[in-house]
Amino acid sequence: MKRKSLLFLIICLTLCLCSCSKFRSQSSFTIQFIDVGQGDSALVECDGHYMLIDGGDIMAGDKVYNVLEEHQVQHLDILAISHLHQDHIGGLPKALTYASKIDLVISNSNKSELPAFTELENQLIINKATIKIPHLGDKYKLGSADIVVIDASAENINDSLVLLITYGKTRFMFTGDIEGKAQKRIQSNNPNGANASFKINLIKMPHHGAKVPEDFIKVFDPDYAVISVGKGKQYDHPSRDTLELLNQANVKVYRTDKNGDIIVKSNGTELSVEASQASQ
Repeated sequence: MKRKSLLFLIICLTLCLCSCSKFRSQSSFTIQFIDVGQGDSALVECDGHYMLIDGGDIMAGDKVYNVLEEHQVQHLDILAISHLHQDHIGGLPKALTYASKIDLVISNSNKSELPAFTELENQLIINKATIKIPHLGDKYKLGSADIVVIDASAENINDSLVLLITYGKTRFMFTGDIEGKAQKRIQSNNPNGANASFKINLIKMPHHGAKVPEDFIKVFDPDYAVISVGKGKQYDHPSRDTLELLNQANVKVYRTDKNGDIIVKSNGTELSVEASQASQ
């Protein structure tokens, strides 16, 4: 009887290991930070499901469209708009003529007087989609990845939808254009307690690499930072102080103005990062 029980246990463990191995081999997670100049756009893929975060300005529309076409992404599980500024929404009307099926659209606001927003609204009507404003702590699934809203304020001009994506043991934070007040807020609201350490593997730096306080870097302790920024130090982005803080913290920095498109892959434990062009 004991031998039969032992044999049953071995069979169960073997099936479990095979199942886990199969999951690992079939699962995938990739982020493509799209070089849209002075703006933001990123395509996140997990297990064949897609989320587009922002779409650059109007001049980036063709670039984002081409990335979606290259990956044959006609269906977006989630369209996340950090906030309704030109350099984050201008390219979306063009891009969404390709990715015409959208399950969910989220942003920190659904009202703007910008002409670019009117164009976006009109395209979303064609795509039979509307913008929903999430609450702090709202959770979504993208394949086997988990997404949590960690800020959704629209009180100040650069407040943004801030998202934390977790895939396996790896974490990714998208911060839009948040500035000092919002940065302090997400530090205070982190799950480990106010201003306690909360390790992030990769962070999309706020506001194109604008100045951030030293404790912001210390709290999230990223291994990698991506700065989405245009060439020529537009608006003095990225800040020299921020670059120095990242350097002192031994954070590996990638910039779209120097590295072009940036491809990040995770196996749930470790990251690999590739750039479409060598650093200039």
